[in-house]
Amino acid sequence: MLRTPTILVSDDEPMLVNALRREARRLGIDVLVDTHSDVVAMAREHHPDLIVLDVHQRTDGRDLLADLKRDPSTKDVPVIMLSANEDQFLRHTCFELGAIDYELKPFDPTFLRKVARLVHDEPKPDDPTTLH
Repeated sequence: MLRTPTILVSDDEPMLVNALRREARRLGIDVLVDTHSDVVAMAREHHPDLIVLDVHQRTDGRDLLADLKRDPSTKDVPVIMLSANEDQFLRHTCFELGAIDYELKPFDPTFLRKVARLVHDEPKPDDPTTLH
């Protein structure tokens, strides 16, 4: 029996989380939601296929990303950063910390198709053909 792919979404905007959850389920993806910056503990416990992490939440998303990439049990989980900020320095910092992508909010429908492709195809994090 095939396992349903799971993404962990860490964002403090309920409308965005609900929209993402609804569309992801339609694409055959289970969604776990972190609204309290407990993403590292949740990732350790649930072993998601992908993490979608908001840059601006209670705890700075860059700090959470760094924690995820330092932890041996979560360091290989691909992370996509979300932000309403188009700042190139912020984008560059997220990539330097190990994010595989940086998406602007509000995201368009192609974002969820990209997420579905990533978790259903199980790409390697260092495979440049998996994004865009």
